Amino acid sequence: MSTTAPAHISSAKSDPAVAARWSIQTFLLPALIVAVSLAVRVAAFIHWGAGAIESEGAEYARIAENLRHGLGYVGIVTPGPELMFPPLYPLLIAAFSFLTRDYLWAGRLVSLLFGALLPLPAYGIASRLFNRRVGLIAAALFVFHPLFISLSYSVLTEGPYATLLLSAVYLVLCALDRPTLPIWSFVGAAFGVAYLLRPEAVAPLTIAVFLAPVATDGSLFTRGKRAAVAILAFLVLASPEVIFLYKNTGHLRLEAKSAVTSPLAVLILNKEAGRGPAGMPALDYNEAIKWGSAAVDADMRRIGIWLRPEVDVARDPISARDLARIVRAAIRQNTPLFLQALSSRWLGAPFLPALALLGAFRRPWRRSTAAKHFYFALVPATAILASFVVLWIFTRYYFAIVPFLLIYAANGLAAIASWTKASFATWQRTGASGLVPWIVPSVLGVVLLIYPAKDIRALYEFREGSSANQVVRDAGLWIKAQQKAPVTIMDRATPLAFHADAQFVYFPYCSGDLALRFLDDAKVDYVVLRRNENFTPYYNEWLAKGIPDRRAELVYVSSGEDPGQILIFRWHRADSLLPEQSAGY
Repeated sequence: MSTTAPAHISSAKSDPAVAARWSIQTFLLPALIVAVSLAVRVAAFIHWGAGAIESEGAEYARIAENLRHGLGYVGIVTPGPELMFPPLYPLLIAAFSFLTRDYLWAGRLVSLLFGALLPLPAYGIASRLFNRRVGLIAAALFVFHPLFISLSYSVLTEGPYATLLLSAVYLVLCALDRPTLPIWSFVGAAFGVAYLLRPEAVAPLTIAVFLAPVATDGSLFTRGKRAAVAILAFLVLASPEVIFLYKNTGHLRLEAKSAVTSPLAVLILNKEAGRGPAGMPALDYNEAIKWGSAAVDADMRRIGIWLRPEVDVARDPISARDLARIVRAAIRQNTPLFLQALSSRWLGAPFLPALALLGAFRRPWRRSTAAKHFYFALVPATAILASFVVLWIFTRYYFAIVPFLLIYAANGLAAIASWTKASFATWQRTGASGLVPWIVPSVLGVVLLIYPAKDIRALYEFREGSSANQVVRDAGLWIKAQQKAPVTIMDRATPLAFHADAQFVYFPYCSGDLALRFLDDAKVDYVVLRRNENFTPYYNEWLAKGIPDRRAELVYVSSGEDPGQILIFRWHRADSLLPEQSAGY
């Protein structure tokens, strides 16, 4: 192995034709792929535009803002340290904000750059699993696929995570081919970086570490060293986050999202089963979610998880029995949702799954490549299994399986091209012999890209940040323009508060009288009501008749195609008025 690379390089230098081909494959082709990918994404953004920041993006961007201002790792929703959101994305947003001078655009720029790079690891993986022709097809699919184009200008982690995950998977495939200690250390480091973006990167790393001693050559000691250096490199990068979580939760853990969402799941299941506080009736599942998220009691104690500091929630003990209840409920509830996602148009069904199946089982795995194929198939399986251990899921949870389906589909398109070539072998005497085999797969490839586009843009994840939601940003900027000091906004979603440079608090799940008391207890300055929301009876009453208190002043009604979509009330607390304002109230 030590002599192969120098011989290859020397031959490339000595033979001009080989040198030119090597330069194209090594430098020019990747550069061209990235350039086209970036151009497509910029053109799509110019065409479609964007509006308000996404809800999850608001949390990441506010963390970045607070880090730059020296306020610590604090988000927009719950008071105190933010435990559920890993640090890489907000750190990148904070860094790029020095260039953009705006945290929203910094987040979009981070996603854009990662999105432009995504076709590269896809090209590398497909080339190693199949051949370079399949790699080029895969790169083209990733350049033009509407899901990854949309993710490239959304302030969401799914796009950057796809790039980091595929890059780490590519390194694993390289390490299985050439199992050296340096490359296995790169594997651990790549997954360490991916972990800092999304903790679920630990699962594919675990599989890779298992394969290091099982599927590579050498003595047991040598194979064990490969796994050890991968783990060590991962821990070097992951340790600051692990230490941060330990200091704030009192437990050694790789992630804290489950430590926050599991108590919420227990509240929901208990309330649905009628095991809530004495004297309170059982609720159906949807109402139980609202109660577990934002309930307050008559003494203004905050029961709902999103009203409490995450540090306190994460320290709540969860029994093994409760965890088993969560998993059982998740399997029962999420299995139909997973099957629905597999058959959904936004995923490209039935074309993408069918082509992926063809590509995956086109040929039997050879012994020399079986470990790579086995690993590649297991990585998306970890994302699917993870969806069965949380009580509720969102569509974006299944975005992680699309890259793997696309790479298999690229091989499926290549198989169709080979079939077409063999079927029309009699055409080889004509000048069209090189073009004909690609007509059918090219048409299928275009269908694969166009067919899901409308449904992808209609997903909530992308509607929330689209130009159609500009009304939210406008309302937030209006509040920002009224204030000379920080304010707190009560709303059902975070983007408006982010654009207002305000702190956010959820509407409480309670009676109307308690909600009015909560406005003072939470030191709320503005109340935002939305016509398209259906939360509680008092919320609907406030929408219809206004807030029943003289301290509430209607100060803003959104304009545009849907007048009255957003109503903003100023809540005049005695302790919120500036000296020059107090005379009027």
